[in-house]
Amino acid sequence: MAIAYGKLYELILKKVRDEREAKEFYDIILELMKEGKLEVKTELKDELKDELATKKDLELWGEKILRYVDNKLYQIKIMLIIIFFTIILTNPNAIEVIKLLFGLK
Repeated sequence: MAIAYGKLYELILKKVRDEREAKEFYDIILELMKEGKLEVKTELKDELKDELATKKDLELWGEKILRYVDNKLYQIKIMLIIIFFTIILTNPNAIEVIKLLFGLK
C-alpha cells in the first residue's frame, strides 16, 4: 500500500501539536500497518482532499476576483466623472473650452 509517510506524520503533528506524542502515534500506526490490521489509505486520501483546492474552489475564487475588479473599475469610472464635472464647474473658462472642443457657438 502506497502512503506518503511524511504527509501522514505532518497530519498527525497538525492534530496532536506535540512532537513526542505525534512521533509515538505515527510509530503505532506504522506498526499496525505492517501487521495489516489498519487501513489508513482512504482516510489519508480524504484528509488530503480536504486540504487541496478543487477546480470548483478555484472557479469560485476567480469569480470573486473578477467581481471585485469590476466593482473597482466601476468606482474609478464614477470618480473620474465626478472629477471631470468638478473641474468644469470650478473653472470659469471650461464652458468656452467645451464649446471649442465640440464646435458649439
